[in-house]
Amino acid sequence: MKIAPLKGKAAFASTMRSGKRFTKQAITGIVSFRKPLEAPDSDAGESLTQIISLGVSIRKKTAKKATVRNRAKRLMRQSVRIVIDEFAAAGYFETGNPFNRVIVFSNFAPPAASQMSLEDILNDVRAVLQAAFDYSQKYSLSQ
Repeated sequence: MKIAPLKGKAAFASTMRSGKRFTKQAITGIVSFRKPLEAPDSDAGESLTQIISLGVSIRKKTAKKATVRNRAKRLMRQSVRIVIDEFAAAGYFETGNPFNRVIVFSNFAPPAASQMSLEDILNDVRAVLQAAFDYSQKYSLSQ
């Protein structure tokens, strides 16, 4: 599973408008899901479904210092990578990758960057992506 950066104001705005919002304590995720494919015709179509576009954000109001915001963004990116790898190892993506675009927001940050650790963010990101995956499975079964 490859994670590519979500770039551009239009991509963020489109995901914000059409995505489904999931929240767990300090982390909010907005996920845009893929439409179910009937049958991929070529390897190129199959490889495109293996890419997840990821955007991360933290407001200046949440963390005044740029060092804190940058550390929060690095930790959120790393935690999403870890959780996606866990999901892939557990076989969640055997029938296909339901995620198209994911934006992860931090709703809380400590006053200093050194007070933030990966373990603090990882559990919330895992819960958000698990809720998104469960939603995608429920939604795809009902169609």
